[in-house]
Amino acid sequence: MMPPLAMDGAGLHQGLSADEGEAAVVRRCLITALFASIFLQRFALPIGDDGLAINLLVTVFALMVMAVRGAITLDPVRTVLFFLLAAAASLSTAINAGFASVPSLALFLLIYAPFILSLRNSEGVFEACVRAFQAMVLVCALFGILQFVTQFVIGNPIPFSFKGIVPDWLLLPGFHTANPLSWNSPYFKSNGFFLVEPSTFSQYLAMAVILELLYFGVTWRLLVFGLALPTSYSGTGLVLLLFILPWLLLHLRAYGAIAGGLVLLVVALVTGSLWNLDALLSRVNEFGSEGSSANARFIAGAWVVGAFLLDSAKDVIFGFGPGAYPQYVKLVPYEAHDPAWVKMVFEYGLLGSAVFWPFFLISLFRGVPSRWVAWSVLIGYLTFGGMLLDPRLHVWILIFCVLPKRPSAASVQARDDWTSPLMRPVS
Repeated sequence: MMPPLAMDGAGLHQGLSADEGEAAVVRRCLITALFASIFLQRFALPIGDDGLAINLLVTVFALMVMAVRGAITLDPVRTVLFFLLAAAASLSTAINAGFASVPSLALFLLIYAPFILSLRNSEGVFEACVRAFQAMVLVCALFGILQFVTQFVIGNPIPFSFKGIVPDWLLLPGFHTANPLSWNSPYFKSNGFFLVEPSTFSQYLAMAVILELLYFGVTWRLLVFGLALPTSYSGTGLVLLLFILPWLLLHLRAYGAIAGGLVLLVVALVTGSLWNLDALLSRVNEFGSEGSSANARFIAGAWVVGAFLLDSAKDVIFGFGPGAYPQYVKLVPYEAHDPAWVKMVFEYGLLGSAVFWPFFLISLFRGVPSRWVAWSVLIGYLTFGGMLLDPRLHVWILIFCVLPKRPSAASVQARDDWTSPLMRPVS
């Protein structure tokens, strides 16, 4: 008689098949969420003032499918921190009752609730998602290059906005999808056709460059990403590359990529008059110019905090409540965007921030597949703007950092990357 815990060949095969089937479901779910975050990011249901992003619904549905299949587990540390965060956010809402936005609080909790989750079996998931992301961004890069080139030759056959193509009620409001190179210019910055803005296009391209170098080396796709990046005329992706790329190339000893990048830079400078290089270089001077995009994105938010939040100890501790920051921005005479740290401290105060940032950083870095990717995501989170409640770029965080954690500290050697040999960083 077979012992109770013994397993014959057929039983073992069934166990492996079940694990393989679960892994396949997880990969399909996450790649579907990734697809929606890129190709459906312009679309929203007409719910609330800003609409409900369709890709957020797809992400929630994908997580529900994985939960029903038993493919995800709760991380105890992150779960405790999330409930502390929910308590602090709810307290801020209660203190600012009558002014705080309950829908904004609900969106905040909905977006960050998945940060308590981990995959039960993450085998092959990170690798599959990296490959899918690179392929999807490549499509956007090719469309972006075509957008930019064809408008100088035959006009604008590839549209920069979906207005007039799909009903207006289906489009996510509040984004500058058709952004001219300069005031009254007949030509536009590329947005990759599917993405909400040129700045978003540059952000995706920057992450694709980093992932390509890490896991595939110097390839023809890297050239496409590099050619598409300046057509966005946006500095946000360049900021990410400025912080990460020099150290990454030296770490990888990618001297060929360094040489190729310098050659590409020289060619870009020599041919700058053909593609309006001055419009890109002028962005450097925007940091000190009130009302400019760079000033609004990186500096003006601190002015808003100083103008309103610091007058009261209660406001400093508890904030003005969820949804308050956009209302106060309307009261200042300058343009101000909403970097994550500004919106967090303005709406939830020092108390909410003191819980949120440990929760976020632990979710991001603890057991992460690649610290290079985690650092890239963190820099983007702090510099891109609007990231606190951005359901599109949050899919990056979930798929690349939060869900696919290391099996255990004892089962793997300490290293920056634990993925399969085919997907380990190029050395």
